[in-house]
Amino acid sequence: MISISKMLHRPPVACAVISLLVLAVMLPVRHYSGLQVPELLIYDHLVKARTQTDSRDDRIVLIGMTEKDLIVYGYPLADQELAKVFRMIDAQKPAVIAVDLYRDLPEPRNREGYPALESAFRELKSIIAIERIGFFKGPPALADEPDRIVANNLPTDFDGFFRRGLIAAEKGFDEPFPSLSLAATLRFLETKNVEVAFVPGPDGKQVIKLGNTIIPRLTGHAGGYAVAEPPDYEYLCDFEAPRKFTNMDAATKSTPHDFSFGQVLRGEIPAGALAGKIVFMATVMESIKDSNPTPVDNDNNLRGVEQLRGVEQHVMLTHQLLRAALDGVPPMSWWPEWGEALWIALAVALGGIVGLLLHSPWKIVPALAVLLAAFYFSGRFAFFHRVWIPIAAPMIGCTLAAALVTSLVAYLESAERGMMTTIVSKHMSGPVLDALMEHRDQFLDGGRLKPQRVVATVLFTDLKGFSTTSEKMDPATLMHWMNDYFNGIASHVDDRGGIINKFIGDAIMGVFGVPIARTTEAEMDTDAKNAVECALAMRASLLKLNQEWRATGRPTTAMRIGIHTGAVVSGSVGSDERLEFTVLGDNVNTAARLEGAGKDFVHDAEGAECTILISDATCQRLHDAYVTRLLGPLSLKGKADQVVVHSVISKKETTAS
Repeated sequence: MISISKMLHRPPVACAVISLLVLAVMLPVRHYSGLQVPELLIYDHLVKARTQTDSRDDRIVLIGMTEKDLIVYGYPLADQELAKVFRMIDAQKPAVIAVDLYRDLPEPRNREGYPALESAFRELKSIIAIERIGFFKGPPALADEPDRIVANNLPTDFDGFFRRGLIAAEKGFDEPFPSLSLAATLRFLETKNVEVAFVPGPDGKQVIKLGNTIIPRLTGHAGGYAVAEPPDYEYLCDFEAPRKFTNMDAATKSTPHDFSFGQVLRGEIPAGALAGKIVFMATVMESIKDSNPTPVDNDNNLRGVEQLRGVEQHVMLTHQLLRAALDGVPPMSWWPEWGEALWIALAVALGGIVGLLLHSPWKIVPALAVLLAAFYFSGRFAFFHRVWIPIAAPMIGCTLAAALVTSLVAYLESAERGMMTTIVSKHMSGPVLDALMEHRDQFLDGGRLKPQRVVATVLFTDLKGFSTTSEKMDPATLMHWMNDYFNGIASHVDDRGGIINKFIGDAIMGVFGVPIARTTEAEMDTDAKNAVECALAMRASLLKLNQEWRATGRPTTAMRIGIHTGAVVSGSVGSDERLEFTVLGDNVNTAARLEGAGKDFVHDAEGAECTILISDATCQRLHDAYVTRLLGPLSLKGKADQVVVHSVISKKETTAS
């Protein structure tokens, strides 16, 4: 059974584990508002990108008390003057007059003129007045008609921004207390005979249905939110429109509006301009603070601030409800929490896969950028189709998973390279080691090389009479002499694609065809030819060394080489603390026995200094490219069956045609 430790050292398994851990961290961090700030920043950006700066709604008229009105009439406007404004507006028969002014106290306080205002409130049924829950009560004149008093409260987020609208206040009330925007909308819909009803929502609570459109209740974890469940019936404000009014002149130091109180009192409102409309009345003076931070700016950024007056928000909320009721434009919605969790899980998984498959930063960074862009534009697409889905969470999760998986893969590669280097670097050239690393999944198993049966060509060398020669030299001279020998001989193995498996005293064991298994006969033939080429190069180097040694008075030597091709088992052997790469099998022994048999066969001058004996299995793979001499079937030490042996003389010279 594969141990957990071994499984975790497999990059795909480690990638899956890291991705799950990242997801296990991301979901609770998001649930407990850890990602709410970046989500809301993106939300604000998308709201601002979608707002229609040139939009109007001819169904809504905003009449404001301006800075000029303040100078002429004073502030607050006296009760008697306000009563005149009410009656002159009502004379044009609007659908509703939404008074966004606090009139819980008489102006002036001596109640002079109050009877006129009281009478106007009671007689003009088109008027709805406001109460700021917890702060200001509604007009006393409407105490007997509580259905004409509505809430102008606007829900705020933890950062002080206004992103939500109120359908009705519920906390602390026996019956829902409708908002200003809802009441104004309902009055208008009555004139259009649009059906309005309350129906059960998914959680069993009542939700309002305007025409054919249901306004869902905002939840504490809708989209990027991670807050407590709202105590009241709220929804997301889209802030799309209207953004333009008749008077957009910033020089007036007033919020954009259609008409002023002064115009009403002077009779300057065109006939029919208010008929059947929703008329909002409010202060629009810059000197009276009534602005709120929102994702969009007011008056088309004329003042360079990203705030809307409270009445502008009520107008936009009313417009949004009208579109839902009359145009069927759905309000902003969101996925259920399990859907958002799957969305984030997908992002984390893709980030992990990128980290697993792409090892180079030059590949990971562009791929990650493409992924992040895909999540952003997917979220943007959904948002513009009125669905708010998390964007920051999947982008952060994707990046985090990619970074961690990339780091782990790099660590595992480094560890495996170190492990591979420990086992085989002393046997193999750099290119072979690089090839092993590229396909390490095929070769490594729990810190060892996987055993495999391969067809390889094994080469053994040994010096003739080494014991006698070594006895005649002091240790320092002997070691220097041996190093000269190995430096001149051993490199030929690497140069021809083989590996030096080991040095055994004065002997060398080289192997061609490992550790990467050959899969075609042509590759196996090439290994055999490379081994013979190596042997011939060793012979030439030994002849040169002997010339140098004679010239310097040092002993000369002769060597034997045995070569055999056949199936062997390759892998790492040893303890966990000390492993070595090697090849095992009867065919390895055959190559060693061929080398030993060389002392009995000398057929030419070069053979006197270096005999090269090969088996018939190797000779067949040379395809007559070398001059060889058949020595016949020979009985080799330790071998029950005779082996057909050939002596290699030289490589055949090619003749030009």
